[in-house]
Amino acid sequence: MVELRLFLVLAAMLLIPGWFALTVTGIWRQWPGLQGWLLATGIGISFYPVLFYASRFVLPWLTFGPYKMSALLLAMLVIVVWQLRRDGATVLRFHTLDWMALVALLLTIATRFWIIRDRPFPAWSDSVHHSILTQLTAVTGQLPYTLEPYFPIPLDQYHLGLYSLSATLQWIAQVPAHTALQWTAQVLNALCAVGVYLVLARKVGRTGAIVGAVTAGLLFSQPALYVNWGRFTQIASQAVLLVGWLLVWEALTAWTTARRELWREVAGYTVIAATATASVFLLHFRVAAFYLPLLAMTVLCILWQARRDHRTLGLAVWGIVAVGGLSLLLVLPSLVDALRVYVTGKLAATAAAGAPTRSALSGYFDFPLSSYPYLVGAPWWFLYATMAALGVGLVRRRRLAIFGLLWVLGLFGIGFAYLLGIRMLNVTNLGAVLIMLYLPAGLIWGVFAEEIVHLARGSAKVAYAVGAAALLAGVAMAPARASTIEAYRWFVTPADVAAMSWIQSHTEDDALFAVNTYFWTPRAPHGTDAGYWIPYFTGRPTTASVMLLSLADKGYQADVVCVAAG
Repeated sequence: MVELRLFLVLAAMLLIPGWFALTVTGIWRQWPGLQGWLLATGIGISFYPVLFYASRFVLPWLTFGPYKMSALLLAMLVIVVWQLRRDGATVLRFHTLDWMALVALLLTIATRFWIIRDRPFPAWSDSVHHSILTQLTAVTGQLPYTLEPYFPIPLDQYHLGLYSLSATLQWIAQVPAHTALQWTAQVLNALCAVGVYLVLARKVGRTGAIVGAVTAGLLFSQPALYVNWGRFTQIASQAVLLVGWLLVWEALTAWTTARRELWREVAGYTVIAATATASVFLLHFRVAAFYLPLLAMTVLCILWQARRDHRTLGLAVWGIVAVGGLSLLLVLPSLVDALRVYVTGKLAATAAAGAPTRSALSGYFDFPLSSYPYLVGAPWWFLYATMAALGVGLVRRRRLAIFGLLWVLGLFGIGFAYLLGIRMLNVTNLGAVLIMLYLPAGLIWGVFAEEIVHLARGSAKVAYAVGAAALLAGVAMAPARASTIEAYRWFVTPADVAAMSWIQSHTEDDALFAVNTYFWTPRAPHGTDAGYWIPYFTGRPTTASVMLLSLADKGYQADVVCVAAG
């Protein structure tokens, strides 16, 4: 079965590089049971974007393909087996609560696969360029610099990390680009709960980790709704965001507490944390802005804890420099060009039109309160309950609750930065913030659940009962996560694919197709039906271009907008 092959390849793709990193560095022993497997998965996600960007920068002549990637993964697997030859059985020893968490995670994954079981083509407008970029990466063997030959659009300011994963799946599983893209995205969608689980399991407790993972994966309708929107790069970055944060936290802690004979592990944490941090940026530039408040809080917390001892403080500073410096080095292949294009564009816009007015920004930046439940992914009563759960954590002075509150405030600060009228600060809009609040919500509910266990004096029965209750709630909500379809966003049907074959056989290579068009913003046209997919299936251009049109030169943008507007 194709589905089984896709699942097994994805599992190998994500687990093998992660376990390779954990075993080579020796830190796998510090992550018992399910924690080790989930951490390996998070590291595996971050491996591919860093590898592909670094190789393109350092060895631009190097290309990848199915044989090279398969050989690389096989070599890593051999090393992992060798490293675990004596005590590898310990990685399969799961606590009872670990099994409950695993059931919750597998249930989350099942909902993400079920919803696409009879929808083989990704939804909405962004999926077109995601599929094209997956195809370009697979054909050329490296991350592309432009969308040519499809469209004359440079990619200096676009995040390409996702396609290192989807193209690898396309190579090894031998499936079309759109299939590889959709399966990669849905697995990453489900794995967004992994970071929530790991942070809570490491810093709070296993019961809270189960509750947090169920909240993020099943109780909130986000990020499951992303499948309707094609927001695949954002979900990919969010899948590794909390994993990266936890690894930075662990790395800085290791720098300040490790004995001299454990410096191999300190170095390992430094490299892995930097890789995960870099991948957050390489997978989605704007999600990196959501990551910065967490990093800032962690750095300040570590420095505050070390302030009374000069040696510890010095080690903390060295750790910050090491992790931060290596992270910066790993993102340099994309950071310089992205910043250059971003700053140049903002300065040019400011010079041409001055500071943007509130009315000019309202269409993109303003979101009424009535839209919050849909975008956040929970009804108002559940949002109020989440605030109450946060209040309990704050009253109990739980560090993770404080971090959660400060993070949410920082996120809203980013979302409302446009009110300052400074174009350079208009990194993203509030909508992008609202659709990822399931992550701090998962942390908040996990802290609350662990407080219940704490008030019961750590009773194992209470811990199991709370975990089981969360799991049952997840089971109750799973059908909704597996069936919430916004049908008008799904463009392609089998009949459309047959039409694409006819177009490819009976039209000239440079034939331009007029397609039904909707203007998301005044300068962002996109299609409303399968005609929008003509470039991917046939190589022929359309009047709507793709949703990366804003990255093209002004002349091409103006031509597309003019033609699309009729």
